[in-house]
Amino acid sequence: MAREDNFSDVKPHCVMCGNEVPADRPKTAITCSDECRDRRKKWRRSKQDAKECRYCLRPSTPAERSRYQRWRKFEAKNPPPDSELSEHELAEREYRKANPPKKRGPKPKAAPEPGDYEPPPTDD
Repeated sequence: MAREDNFSDVKPHCVMCGNEVPADRPKTAITCSDECRDRRKKWRRSKQDAKECRYCLRPSTPAERSRYQRWRKFEAKNPPPDSELSEHELAEREYRKANPPKKRGPKPKAAPEPGDYEPPPTDD
């Protein structure tokens, strides 16, 4: 025995402008048009970006970014003493001292494909 459908006359409405969602939109659509969809996407991004960067999850308001940069500079100049570090942090510090980052130079040129290279003419 099937249940009675009491919602067949309910029409979905756009969450941005309140207009009725047209029947030609996808069944799960919550916006009435592509413009409302784009506005909603920008609004959600702005809400997210006001809290943290969507790529790295670091603070993203200008004041928070400057405070974070000042803190990173301070930490770089004044690292905590070894007594305040965990075993993992001590091991990482020792590893970084023993293995400094490599200097990056220009990228090596790719080898020519077979048939692409012609040797220079010889004086015979």
